[in-house]
Amino acid sequence: MKVALFSDVHGHLRMVLHLIRNWQLEHHTHLDGALIAGDLGCFPDPAKLDKATRRRLAGDPEQAGFSLFFTEPHESVERLFGGVDYSDVSCPIFFVPGNHEDYEFLEAEQRASDQDTFAVDCYQRFHCIRDGAIISLHGHDGHCLRIAGLWGIENTVPQAPYQIKPRVVRKLEACGINRFDLLLTHDAPALAHPTGGSEAVTRVIQACRPSIHLFGHVHPIDGRHQYNVPEVETKSFLLKDVSFGKKMDENLAGSMAILDWDGKDAQFELVQADWIKQMRRGTWEQTQPG
Repeated sequence: MKVALFSDVHGHLRMVLHLIRNWQLEHHTHLDGALIAGDLGCFPDPAKLDKATRRRLAGDPEQAGFSLFFTEPHESVERLFGGVDYSDVSCPIFFVPGNHEDYEFLEAEQRASDQDTFAVDCYQRFHCIRDGAIISLHGHDGHCLRIAGLWGIENTVPQAPYQIKPRVVRKLEACGINRFDLLLTHDAPALAHPTGGSEAVTRVIQACRPSIHLFGHVHPIDGRHQYNVPEVETKSFLLKDVSFGKKMDENLAGSMAILDWDGKDAQFELVQADWIKQMRRGTWEQTQPG
């Protein structure tokens, strides 16, 4: 089965959908799913945008993409779901919250749901994994990927709504080895990325030893996308933000990868096609393979 991987979307949900669409068009196949490692930019009410997001709005209005295009139906999004052949984005998309989300909204939705996932957008396409839940993603080839989700970051101001909850960490640690295949977090694992990270995430990896860990929050260094906790076989992957950089002059290369999962072994492939390099600030909506 093949699953698209992203992190740090920051409101650019439409770009995620275009990336999925273009990969499908290039490979003439539908993806089985997509995973986002936090900072979706889930702010249904633009009045609740955090300070960091507000600062970027002038140069990048798509930072408010959730409230602009995903609270009420919009033609530019609907046509991506209603396409023909491989232009139709039909795979389930799952995420865990990072530190740039409306936690009041997300926690209310979590309390109201009796499921392990709940949709947050008007199209019912972007699904939040309940904090500490383990879900199963089934592929067209019959394989199954078991995914554990952990919300937030560890090192922040006291009582921050997005601080990792110790009880959720203990719950995941208690699962033990072979309970899930992929750990989805926003925070980086301590002892892996040079800028530091979360000791709690590292403990979950050490206790459960999933095959794959997808995280965000920090940035790839010198084009490196894999970081490993010492003495653990888990492969931890990190992607570039789905954005055009601080100066808005970058392309989207490095912001998407494909996980090939056969039920036991995982292969990670960064998407490096010409079309993703051509997706820039003024061209991303029109860019297609070929």
